[in-house]
Amino acid sequence: AKTTMGPLAQPNAVDFLTEQVEDAIRKGARLICGGKGTTDSTGKGRFFQPTLLADCTHEMDVIINESFGPILPVVQVSSDEEAIQKMNDSDFGLTASIWTCSREHALELCAHLNVGTVFQNRSDSLDPRLPWSGRKDSGKGISLSHLGFAPFSRTKSYNFAPEG
Repeated sequence: AKTTMGPLAQPNAVDFLTEQVEDAIRKGARLICGGKGTTDSTGKGRFFQPTLLADCTHEMDVIINESFGPILPVVQVSSDEEAIQKMNDSDFGLTASIWTCSREHALELCAHLNVGTVFQNRSDSLDPRLPWSGRKDSGKGISLSHLGFAPFSRTKSYNFAPEG
């Protein structure tokens, strides 16, 4: 019940995330909080502090490559059109997160995003009833929902000629 941040899955994750943060800072991002790898109370484990980076650009690795860690890079935009353009300007398309008080506004933006899953005012909150899929070079295939079972099943048809 006291756990709020678990370990990272990949052995090289701490080094990878550290390099992404350092690259962003070298290229002009401001580190608001976090940014360091840590260990658990026994001195073991793969942990990384929740990290917030401001003033990020598409020249930074943290923007153009998937992190799979607790890093939130923030890119300032001046319009919905610019936001959509920047969100789609990626080789990846697993998820997007839209932060707005208006469900209608979120739905309008969703239609223009080339990603498999869009969240409103949240991120990575899985619902087993909804498919988890990606686009472009991320999220190959589908998991969760009835669609996620399709690759593990084999349909069979019986097509008999009418008797008589």
